[in-house]
Amino acid sequence: MLVKYFNIFKANSMEGKEHFDERQRQRLTYCIYLVGFLDLFGVSLLMPLVSHHARELGVSPTTVGMILSIYGTLQLISGPFVGRWSDVSGRRFVLLFCLFMTGVGYFLTSLATTVLFLVLSRIALGLFKHGMAVNKALFAEITPKEDRPRVFGQYNACCNTGFILGPLIGGYLSEVEGGFYTVATITSLLFVLNFVIVFFFVHPPMAKTLSRTESAKDFTMDEFSLTIKDFINSFRLIFDTCFDLFIVRFLMAFAIIIYRSNFSFMVQEEFDITPKTIGQLISYGSVVSTVVDMFAGRIVKFYSNETQLILHLSITQVLTLIGLTFAANLPMFVFFLTCLSVQNSVSRVCITDMSVKRSNQENTGALLGLSASLKSTARAMAPFIAGLSLEISNKGPGIIGISSGVIACVCIVTILKSSDSDTHKKED
Repeated sequence: MLVKYFNIFKANSMEGKEHFDERQRQRLTYCIYLVGFLDLFGVSLLMPLVSHHARELGVSPTTVGMILSIYGTLQLISGPFVGRWSDVSGRRFVLLFCLFMTGVGYFLTSLATTVLFLVLSRIALGLFKHGMAVNKALFAEITPKEDRPRVFGQYNACCNTGFILGPLIGGYLSEVEGGFYTVATITSLLFVLNFVIVFFFVHPPMAKTLSRTESAKDFTMDEFSLTIKDFINSFRLIFDTCFDLFIVRFLMAFAIIIYRSNFSFMVQEEFDITPKTIGQLISYGSVVSTVVDMFAGRIVKFYSNETQLILHLSITQVLTLIGLTFAANLPMFVFFLTCLSVQNSVSRVCITDMSVKRSNQENTGALLGLSASLKSTARAMAPFIAGLSLEISNKGPGIIGISSGVIACVCIVTILKSSDSDTHKKED
């Protein structure tokens, strides 16, 4: 019986329109912007409170780190498969499923009066919270090639706006009695709202128009089946075309994440400022990122050579991290923090656009899932490495981030450029 209802839901969720004009595309784009905003708004409501709540449950700092790492580890494993699943079963169906399960995960968090429920909630979120990646795959599917940088940038801006508002509201609500459970419940309801929005308003065009007769099903079995062979062949194709981009993306992401993993502690020790001021610095960085994201697409389009742009951005990242690590005073630190927010916003749009251009439409979900897994790998590794380096010096994470950025520059010059040159030669 459950399988029957699941198949009916899947069939309804995969309905689309064969004719898709510009007005409908714009409406769909704005709906996904709203979904992205609510996603990150809900996440940022609760995210700063989870580690503190875990400590209140009586676990040690090491155990807190292990609980929090569950999410990143499972995202690393599940990201590519959920992305490929969306290639096969349709973006809308997989997005609805991920939003529903994410809501369940945050509902479990609202019941987390014991460590067991907290662990279960992190498992559910780690496995199924892939709405952001599926949204980007949907954008790549419905957006004309020349508009993708602009759309990706505006989408990031909407998401960052949610990240600005979430911590402020979540921090206020957390001061009320039972605040953590209230915030977790609100977050769960936000994902239910997202599910409703997608179900009623997000109807992308039909990617395939073959009728689902038995003969058509047999004819397309090899192309659309979720077999191990299908997964392996898809990922092999993606690695053949985007392996150099994956290396650069990982190194640049790792440089940022390892610096930010102990941001509050390092800034407080270096400049003797209050947690309130630290929170204002984080919000300021998010505001800058939001503004830049609105224009990131234009910046990417301004460069005729995206490889050259990503090299310039990587060099800027290295110089900015040097400035942040060795800043003599707070105003100088704020200046370099601004530069880092600008660089990070543009580089995300640039690398995403380069990746999508290299991949074909049928593998876009798997591609973006693998990209998300790279960031999850960096998130899993960075806190531990940063903690070890802090035992030696407060500047340790910054120095490691600088080193990672330098290696990224070398890879862009040696690997990425030669790959692009080969591509151009083949086209000639």
